[in-house]
Amino acid sequence: MSNSLKVSISAYTIKPARSLDDFLQDIETKVKEAQVAGSAVLVLPEFVGMGLLWSHDQAATVDNTTVAAFYRTVFNPLYDDYKLGMSALAQRHNVTIVGATYWHEVDDKAFNTSFVFRPDGTVLEQDKIHLTRGEKAINTCGGSALNVFEIEGVKCGMYVCYDVQYPELSRYLADQGVEVIFVPTLTETRGAWREWHSGHARALENQMYVCVSPLLGALDIPNDYRTVCKGQAFVACPIDNRFKIDDGTYASAEMNTEALVHTVLDLDLLRLSRAKGEVKQLTDRRPDVYEKLSR
Repeated sequence: MSNSLKVSISAYTIKPARSLDDFLQDIETKVKEAQVAGSAVLVLPEFVGMGLLWSHDQAATVDNTTVAAFYRTVFNPLYDDYKLGMSALAQRHNVTIVGATYWHEVDDKAFNTSFVFRPDGTVLEQDKIHLTRGEKAINTCGGSALNVFEIEGVKCGMYVCYDVQYPELSRYLADQGVEVIFVPTLTETRGAWREWHSGHARALENQMYVCVSPLLGALDIPNDYRTVCKGQAFVACPIDNRFKIDDGTYASAEMNTEALVHTVLDLDLLRLSRAKGEVKQLTDRRPDVYEKLSR
Protein backbone atom coordinates (compact mmCIF):
# COMPACT_ATOMS: atom_id res chain seq x y z
CA MET A 1 0.00 0.00 0.00
CA SER A 2 1.55 3.30 -1.12
CA ASN A 3 1.77 6.22 1.26
CA SER A 4 1.63 8.88 -1.49
CA LEU A 5 0.75 9.42 -5.14
CA LYS A 6 2.08 12.30 -7.21
CA VAL A 7 -0.37 13.59 -9.81
CA SER A 8 -0.50 16.30 -12.46
CA ILE A 9 -3.98 17.76 -13.00
CA SER A 10 -4.51 19.54 -16.32
CA ALA A 11 -6.59 22.56 -17.21
CA TYR A 12 -6.30 22.28 -20.98
CA THR A 13 -7.31 24.80 -23.65
CA ILE A 14 -8.99 23.57 -26.83
CA LYS A 15 -6.70 23.92 -29.84
CA PRO A 16 -7.79 23.34 -33.46
CA ALA A 17 -5.86 20.31 -34.73
CA ARG A 18 -5.08 19.69 -38.39
CA SER A 19 -4.67 15.97 -37.73
CA LEU A 20 -4.51 13.36 -34.98
CA ASP A 21 -0.72 13.54 -35.08
CA ASP A 22 -0.95 17.30 -34.57
CA PHE A 23 -3.13 16.75 -31.50
CA LEU A 24 -0.93 14.01 -30.04
CA GLN A 25 2.18 16.16 -30.38
CA ASP A 26 0.52 18.84 -28.26
CA ILE A 27 -0.63 16.32 -25.65
CA GLU A 28 2.88 14.88 -25.50
CA THR A 29 4.14 18.22 -24.16
CA LYS A 30 1.80 17.77 -21.18
CA VAL A 31 2.87 14.16 -20.67
CA LYS A 32 6.54 15.18 -20.72
CA GLU A 33 5.89 17.94 -18.20
CA ALA A 34 4.17 15.49 -15.86
CA GLN A 35 7.07 13.07 -16.27
CA VAL A 36 9.65 15.76 -15.50
CA ALA A 37 7.65 16.73 -12.41
CA GLY A 38 7.90 13.14 -11.24
CA SER A 39 4.17 12.46 -11.45
CA ALA A 40 2.80 8.94 -11.79
CA VAL A 41 -0.49 10.28 -13.18
CA LEU A 42 -1.55 12.91 -15.70
CA VAL A 43 -5.26 13.79 -15.63
CA LEU A 44 -6.68 15.21 -18.88
CA PRO A 45 -10.15 16.72 -19.30
CA GLU A 46 -13.38 15.62 -20.89
CA PHE A 47 -13.34 15.91 -24.70
CA VAL A 48 -9.66 16.85 -24.65
CA GLY A 49 -9.63 15.97 -28.37
CA MET A 50 -12.43 18.40 -29.29
CA GLY A 51 -9.99 20.30 -31.50
CA LEU A 52 -9.89 17.26 -33.81
CA LEU A 53 -13.23 18.43 -35.25
CA TRP A 54 -11.24 21.14 -37.03
CA SER A 55 -9.29 18.52 -38.95
CA HIS A 56 -12.33 18.32 -41.26
CA ASP A 57 -12.62 20.97 -43.98
CA GLN A 58 -16.34 21.50 -43.31
CA ALA A 59 -15.95 22.24 -39.59
CA ALA A 60 -16.84 25.93 -39.89
CA THR A 61 -20.18 25.14 -41.56
CA VAL A 62 -21.53 22.85 -38.83
CA ASP A 63 -24.64 24.04 -37.01
CA ASN A 64 -27.06 22.51 -34.51
CA THR A 65 -28.88 20.56 -37.19
CA THR A 66 -25.72 18.81 -38.43
CA VAL A 67 -23.49 18.56 -35.36
CA ALA A 68 -24.52 15.00 -34.40
CA ALA A 69 -23.75 13.67 -37.87
CA PHE A 70 -20.49 15.65 -37.90
CA TYR A 71 -19.33 14.05 -34.64
CA ARG A 72 -19.89 10.66 -36.22
CA THR A 73 -18.07 11.67 -39.40
CA VAL A 74 -14.95 12.92 -37.58
CA PHE A 75 -14.68 11.04 -34.30
CA ASN A 76 -15.63 7.49 -35.26
CA PRO A 77 -12.86 6.90 -37.83
CA LEU A 78 -10.20 8.28 -35.45
CA TYR A 79 -11.24 6.32 -32.35
CA ASP A 80 -8.89 3.34 -32.59
CA ASP A 81 -5.90 5.48 -33.57
CA TYR A 82 -6.71 7.92 -30.75
CA LYS A 83 -6.50 5.11 -28.22
CA LEU A 84 -3.31 3.75 -29.75
CA GLY A 85 -1.70 7.19 -29.78
CA MET A 86 -2.59 8.01 -26.18
CA SER A 87 -1.49 4.57 -25.02
CA ALA A 88 1.84 5.03 -26.80
CA LEU A 89 2.42 8.32 -24.93
CA ALA A 90 1.75 6.63 -21.59
CA GLN A 91 4.19 3.85 -22.44
CA ARG A 92 6.87 6.15 -23.87
CA HIS A 93 6.96 8.45 -20.84
CA ASN A 94 6.01 5.99 -18.08
CA VAL A 95 3.04 8.11 -16.96
CA THR A 96 -0.51 6.84 -16.44
CA ILE A 97 -2.87 9.07 -18.45
CA VAL A 98 -6.34 9.32 -16.90
CA GLY A 99 -9.52 10.92 -18.24
CA ALA A 100 -9.11 12.25 -21.80
CA THR A 101 -12.67 11.33 -22.79
CA TYR A 102 -13.63 10.61 -26.38
CA TRP A 103 -17.04 10.45 -28.07
CA HIS A 104 -17.51 7.39 -30.26
CA GLU A 105 -19.98 4.71 -31.34
CA VAL A 106 -20.04 1.00 -30.61
CA ASP A 107 -22.66 -1.09 -32.46
CA ASP A 108 -24.51 2.13 -33.41
CA LYS A 109 -24.60 3.31 -29.78
CA ALA A 110 -22.69 6.46 -28.85
CA PHE A 111 -20.70 6.83 -25.62
CA ASN A 112 -18.56 9.48 -23.98
CA THR A 113 -15.70 7.32 -22.71
CA SER A 114 -12.87 8.15 -20.34
CA PHE A 115 -9.70 6.09 -20.08
CA VAL A 116 -6.84 4.87 -17.97
CA PHE A 117 -3.85 4.50 -20.32
CA ARG A 118 -1.21 2.60 -18.36
CA PRO A 119 2.56 2.52 -19.02
CA ASP A 120 2.33 -1.25 -19.48
CA GLY A 121 0.09 -0.75 -22.52
CA THR A 122 -3.18 -1.84 -20.94
CA VAL A 123 -6.23 0.41 -21.28
CA LEU A 124 -9.27 0.70 -19.01
CA GLU A 125 -12.45 2.37 -20.27
CA GLN A 126 -15.09 4.16 -18.19
CA ASP A 127 -18.26 5.44 -19.88
CA LYS A 128 -19.93 8.60 -18.61
CA ILE A 129 -23.02 7.57 -16.65
CA HIS A 130 -25.15 10.70 -16.23
CA LEU A 131 -25.78 12.64 -19.44
CA THR A 132 -26.52 16.30 -20.00
CA ARG A 133 -29.28 17.53 -22.32
CA GLY A 134 -26.70 18.33 -24.98
CA GLU A 135 -25.35 14.78 -24.91
CA LYS A 136 -28.82 13.32 -25.09
CA ALA A 137 -29.56 15.58 -28.06
CA ILE A 138 -26.86 13.81 -30.10
CA ASN A 139 -28.10 10.40 -28.94
CA THR A 140 -25.31 9.58 -26.51
CA CYS A 141 -25.92 6.60 -24.22
CA GLY A 142 -25.10 6.56 -20.52
CA GLY A 143 -22.81 3.91 -19.09
CA SER A 144 -23.99 1.39 -16.51
CA ALA A 145 -20.79 0.33 -14.73
CA LEU A 146 -18.25 1.98 -12.46
CA ASN A 147 -14.66 0.73 -12.34
CA VAL A 148 -12.14 0.59 -9.52
CA PHE A 149 -8.47 0.45 -10.49
CA GLU A 150 -5.06 0.76 -8.87
CA ILE A 151 -2.19 3.10 -9.63
CA GLU A 152 1.03 2.33 -7.75
CA GLY A 153 -0.97 0.38 -5.18
CA VAL A 154 -3.52 3.15 -4.60
CA LYS A 155 -7.20 2.35 -5.16
CA CYS A 156 -8.71 4.88 -7.55
CA GLY A 157 -11.96 5.58 -9.34
CA MET A 158 -13.07 7.88 -12.14
CA TYR A 159 -16.25 9.35 -13.52
CA VAL A 160 -16.99 12.15 -15.97
CA CYS A 161 -18.08 15.75 -15.31
CA TYR A 162 -21.84 15.65 -14.54
CA ASP A 163 -21.33 12.35 -12.68
CA VAL A 164 -19.64 14.19 -9.79
CA GLN A 165 -22.99 15.77 -8.92
CA TYR A 166 -24.45 12.38 -7.98
CA PRO A 167 -23.22 11.27 -4.53
CA GLU A 168 -24.27 7.66 -5.02
CA LEU A 169 -21.31 7.02 -7.33
CA SER A 170 -18.73 8.35 -4.89
CA ARG A 171 -20.30 6.44 -2.01
CA TYR A 172 -20.05 3.24 -4.02
CA LEU A 173 -16.37 3.93 -4.76
CA ALA A 174 -15.67 4.73 -1.10
CA ASP A 175 -17.29 1.43 -0.12
CA GLN A 176 -14.85 -0.30 -2.50
CA GLY A 177 -11.90 1.25 -0.66
CA VAL A 178 -11.18 4.01 -3.17
CA GLU A 179 -9.05 6.89 -1.87
CA VAL A 180 -8.71 9.02 -5.03
CA ILE A 181 -11.31 9.96 -7.66
CA PHE A 182 -10.38 11.56 -10.99
CA VAL A 183 -12.95 13.78 -12.74
CA PRO A 184 -12.41 15.02 -16.32
CA THR A 185 -14.84 17.88 -17.08
CA LEU A 186 -16.20 20.17 -19.80
CA THR A 187 -18.64 22.88 -18.77
CA GLU A 188 -19.38 26.62 -18.72
CA THR A 189 -19.30 29.20 -15.90
CA ARG A 190 -22.17 27.97 -13.73
CA GLY A 191 -21.18 24.40 -14.43
CA ALA A 192 -17.64 25.12 -13.29
CA TRP A 193 -18.98 26.18 -9.91
CA ARG A 194 -21.18 23.07 -9.77
CA GLU A 195 -18.05 20.97 -10.35
CA TRP A 196 -16.17 22.94 -7.70
CA HIS A 197 -18.79 22.56 -5.00
CA SER A 198 -19.68 18.98 -5.93
CA GLY A 199 -16.02 17.93 -5.94
CA HIS A 200 -15.53 19.40 -2.50
CA ALA A 201 -18.74 17.80 -1.21
CA ARG A 202 -17.69 14.36 -2.48
CA ALA A 203 -14.26 14.73 -0.86
CA LEU A 204 -15.87 15.77 2.43
CA GLU A 205 -18.57 13.08 2.49
CA ASN A 206 -16.22 10.24 1.64
CA GLN A 207 -12.95 11.46 3.19
CA MET A 208 -11.05 11.14 -0.08
CA TYR A 209 -9.18 13.15 -2.70
CA VAL A 210 -11.16 14.38 -5.72
CA CYS A 211 -9.05 15.59 -8.66
CA VAL A 212 -10.84 17.71 -11.28
CA SER A 213 -9.43 18.44 -14.77
CA PRO A 214 -11.39 20.96 -16.93
CA LEU A 215 -11.39 21.76 -20.63
CA LEU A 216 -11.07 25.48 -21.37
CA GLY A 217 -11.80 27.78 -24.30
CA ALA A 218 -14.37 28.23 -27.07
CA LEU A 219 -15.88 25.18 -28.76
CA ASP A 220 -17.12 27.13 -31.84
CA ILE A 221 -18.86 23.99 -33.12
CA PRO A 222 -21.77 24.21 -33.77
CA ASN A 223 -21.44 27.73 -35.16
CA ASP A 224 -24.94 28.81 -34.04
CA TYR A 225 -24.54 27.83 -30.38
CA ARG A 226 -21.24 29.17 -29.10
CA THR A 227 -20.02 27.61 -25.85
CA VAL A 228 -16.98 28.77 -23.90
CA CYS A 229 -15.59 26.18 -21.52
CA LYS A 230 -14.64 27.34 -18.02
CA GLY A 231 -13.14 25.90 -14.88
CA GLN A 232 -9.98 25.32 -12.90
CA ALA A 233 -7.80 22.34 -12.14
CA PHE A 234 -8.07 21.44 -8.47
CA VAL A 235 -7.84 18.74 -5.84
CA ALA A 236 -10.41 18.68 -3.02
CA CYS A 237 -9.73 16.95 0.30
CA PRO A 238 -11.39 16.38 3.68
CA ILE A 239 -11.86 19.34 6.02
CA ASP A 240 -10.62 18.42 9.47
CA ASN A 241 -7.91 18.86 12.10
CA ARG A 242 -5.60 16.42 10.31
CA PHE A 243 -5.49 18.20 6.95
CA LYS A 244 -5.73 21.70 8.49
CA ILE A 245 -7.02 23.09 5.17
CA ASP A 246 -10.04 25.20 6.09
CA ASP A 247 -11.71 25.28 2.67
CA GLY A 248 -10.86 21.72 1.61
CA THR A 249 -8.81 22.83 -1.41
CA TYR A 250 -5.67 20.72 -1.36
CA ALA A 251 -4.24 22.21 -4.57
CA SER A 252 -5.56 24.39 -7.40
CA ALA A 253 -4.76 26.51 -10.43
CA GLU A 254 -6.28 29.91 -11.26
CA MET A 255 -9.81 29.88 -12.68
CA ASN A 256 -9.94 29.71 -16.51
CA THR A 257 -6.16 29.44 -16.81
CA GLU A 258 -4.34 26.68 -18.68
CA ALA A 259 -2.10 24.90 -16.22
CA LEU A 260 -0.75 21.66 -14.87
CA VAL A 261 -1.16 21.36 -11.12
CA HIS A 262 1.55 19.05 -9.75
CA THR A 263 0.88 17.78 -6.26
CA VAL A 264 1.64 14.83 -3.99
CA LEU A 265 -1.47 13.21 -2.54
CA ASP A 266 -0.55 12.28 1.02
CA LEU A 267 -2.33 8.97 1.59
CA ASP A 268 -0.96 8.44 5.08
CA LEU A 269 -2.60 11.73 6.04
CA LEU A 270 -5.85 10.69 4.38
CA ARG A 271 -5.88 7.40 6.27
CA LEU A 272 -5.13 9.21 9.52
CA SER A 273 -8.01 11.57 8.79
CA ARG A 274 -10.36 8.63 8.23
CA ALA A 275 -9.23 6.94 11.44
CA LYS A 276 -8.71 9.85 13.84
CA GLY A 277 -10.16 13.02 12.30
CA GLU A 278 -12.36 15.33 14.36
CA VAL A 279 -15.23 14.21 12.13
CA LYS A 280 -15.56 10.75 10.59
CA GLN A 281 -18.13 10.91 7.81
CA LEU A 282 -17.51 7.30 6.79
CA THR A 283 -17.67 5.56 10.17
CA ASP A 284 -20.38 7.84 11.62
CA ARG A 285 -22.87 6.97 8.90
CA ARG A 286 -26.28 5.53 9.97
CA PRO A 287 -27.21 3.01 7.27
CA ASP A 288 -29.85 1.53 9.58
CA VAL A 289 -31.71 4.83 9.53
CA TYR A 290 -31.15 5.40 5.79
CA GLU A 291 -32.62 2.00 5.02
CA LYS A 292 -35.78 2.77 7.00
CA LEU A 293 -36.17 6.16 5.32
CA SER A 294 -35.91 4.64 1.84
CA ARG A 295 -38.77 2.17 2.38
